[in-house]
Amino acid sequence: MSVKSSILVVDDDETVRALIAASAAKAGYRVEQAEDAAGMRAWLATGQIDLVLLDVNLPDGDGISLTRDLRAHSDVAVIMVTERGGPDDRALGIETGADDYLAKPVYPRELLARVKSVLDRRAGLRGAGTANRLRFAGWCMDLTARAVLDTLGRAADLTPAEFDLLHILVSRAGRIQSRDALMVALGSDDAESGPRSIDILISRLRKKLGGEDGLIETCRGHGYRFVPAVSRG
Repeated sequence: MSVKSSILVVDDDETVRALIAASAAKAGYRVEQAEDAAGMRAWLATGQIDLVLLDVNLPDGDGISLTRDLRAHSDVAVIMVTERGGPDDRALGIETGADDYLAKPVYPRELLARVKSVLDRRAGLRGAGTANRLRFAGWCMDLTARAVLDTLGRAADLTPAEFDLLHILVSRAGRIQSRDALMVALGSDDAESGPRSIDILISRLRKKLGGEDGLIETCRGHGYRFVPAVSRG
């Protein structure tokens, strides 16, 4: 378990939500809170959440349906926390896509043990199968599939040249890259149109990925620099 893992507590009961959040924060997790499905979706869209502690009964949706919908486009970890603690309820939750199912009342020690177990298991799976993935600013760059996915699992519509240029920039994150260096890395030998083509590709990447200079910084007179921190896996 990483102390930097982020947990989202989703429960319409403020007292329960605060109790769970306090326990998780004390254990070293970063904790966010939402009182309904709309708030959950807003937090998930930021790409900052590693695990959701989800109540089954919410004012604008039920946890079973929400988890089913979530699994259609996201692999974020989910632990259902609910008053429905029967064997059939647990089985339905797991079948729907939850990583674990915990009945109320919630006991902090058990809750944290479940959270740690799920996050450790997820980390093991990532280590085994995602060596060719680069993550930055809420995006996941899959080098094998040649796809760039957002937090909801949707692929950005990149051309091969745009993907290749982005890969070069991401691989050299934090370092200024001249237009000439980028041309060479792309395998372009057209000295006249090359620099302009790099500018066009950068402009397209910014439009498709957002962020403007916050993602790819223009270093006037020198070239470009990829700004966000990059992690592998």
